[in-house]
Amino acid sequence: MTPDEMLAVYRRHREAEDARDYPRVMETLTPDCFLEHVSLGLRSVGRDDATRAYTELFGAFPDLGPIPEGIAFGDDVIVAFGQLHGTMKGPWLGLSPTGREVTVPLVNIVPFSQGLMQGERLLYDAATFCDQLGLDLHELRGAVARSG
Repeated sequence: MTPDEMLAVYRRHREAEDARDYPRVMETLTPDCFLEHVSLGLRSVGRDDATRAYTELFGAFPDLGPIPEGIAFGDDVIVAFGQLHGTMKGPWLGLSPTGREVTVPLVNIVPFSQGLMQGERLLYDAATFCDQLGLDLHELRGAVARSG
């Protein structure tokens, strides 16, 4: 795929995420898609599991989204970088909401296959994420392990 083609799919995906329109989000992803929070060891695979993960994530963080700073292109991959910002207003992975905001540096690696996004590999510092939200990192990692 060309950079323009990848960017067009990525923008459709981001618009659908911003609208919290999960069927439209899934239209931008391959059937074997994934959503991965690398620092937490949290990975969802396939459209059903990914839909659940997106729904739970945005349910807990209704204002969650990137603050974009740039995009780099490779062979069938976009690397978007900036900040991740949101407020924990609902439960996530069985943890109670803290009502606190988070803004952490973010790198999102997005591989492409068959003209669609294959998934999102989110990289951010889990310790800083937890500190800002008032969560215990070990408790969050335990919740991730119980969710799998």
